[in-house]
Amino acid sequence: MCGMKIGIYRMRKENVLVAVLVVILLGGIFGYRSMVSNKTPPAVPSVALAQPAASGKAMPDSAEHIVWKDYTPGMSLAEKENKSIFLYFHAPWCTYCTKLKKTTFKDKKVLAYLNKNFVSIQVNTDENQALSEEWKVRGLPTMWFLEPDGKKINRMPGYIEAGQLLKILEYIHTQSYTTMEFREFMKQG
Repeated sequence: MCGMKIGIYRMRKENVLVAVLVVILLGGIFGYRSMVSNKTPPAVPSVALAQPAASGKAMPDSAEHIVWKDYTPGMSLAEKENKSIFLYFHAPWCTYCTKLKKTTFKDKKVLAYLNKNFVSIQVNTDENQALSEEWKVRGLPTMWFLEPDGKKINRMPGYIEAGQLLKILEYIHTQSYTTMEFREFMKQG
């Protein structure tokens, strides 16, 4: 009887060890996939965030904030001013959205480039689920680049550093996406 108890104890201990190893393995796989997906930009990128606009009003045009517009007025303004659109989907609970806000979207060059050359629109996915579904947002942050008439250029999911975002902004603003891949654009210097 004693040998049987030891066998059951050993079997339970082995099951716990197997379960722990499976959890560690899965965590490593998901962590690696997340890390790789956040470092690899798509062939044609997209971008941006900052402080939410109070009551849907744009923030002051300065080098300290991105001038955010609400969706419908922003789309109309982009067409009127013939500016590309930076469409940013975020939520208050999103870790990488907060990181973008505190780092990339505080970069003076990024702020100046966005404010001068794009109409920036932000959408809080918690407050506007219908729009998030329409744009098929599956993860946050998600950034889209659009032509002035609202035609999709491409999207970029996840966090991006300021230097990389600035290159993507230049690629979109100069309409280089119509003649070359992003990799070619980057090789030009």
